[in-house]
Amino acid sequence: MPWDKSSSEKKAGKSKKKKGSKGDDASGCTAPSKQYGDAAIDDFLQASFDICETLQEAQALLSEINDFLADPGLYIAKKGAEAKANLISQLSTTISDIPEKVIKRTVNTMKGSGDITGAAKNLGGMDKIKAIKDVAGAVNNFKSISETAPQVLEELSSLVSKLSE
Repeated sequence: MPWDKSSSEKKAGKSKKKKGSKGDDASGCTAPSKQYGDAAIDDFLQASFDICETLQEAQALLSEINDFLADPGLYIAKKGAEAKANLISQLSTTISDIPEKVIKRTVNTMKGSGDITGAAKNLGGMDKIKAIKDVAGAVNNFKSISETAPQVLEELSSLVSKLSE
């Protein structure tokens, strides 16, 4: 099969130097760095990478299945701990985004909205009608924001108390 540069680049980005999953000193899989224009060389290089990667992926999957079968409780506990750590990381990002993306932006938008309806009315033709409808939609968005914000704070408080247990 001829060398497929796009497939190699996708795989290379994913695992150019992939190590074994058990922490061994396997040399990993090295994707071809370029297409040489010679089918024999290109096919040889790509085939070696594809075979190496396929076997390493199979080994990783089989190892994970064996770990599960050896001790399902420990496996599930590890996955649960990984999921909790991931959720905590996502929570940290969300919490740090709220002041900038929500609170400050809401305040600044409300400050600058002074006579937004008047500005929409100053537009001509169909733009005037569309803008007035859009302003009404934006007002509804802010109504929804005012209803959702307390719920977000309540969920956040609940989550913080659960995580601190």
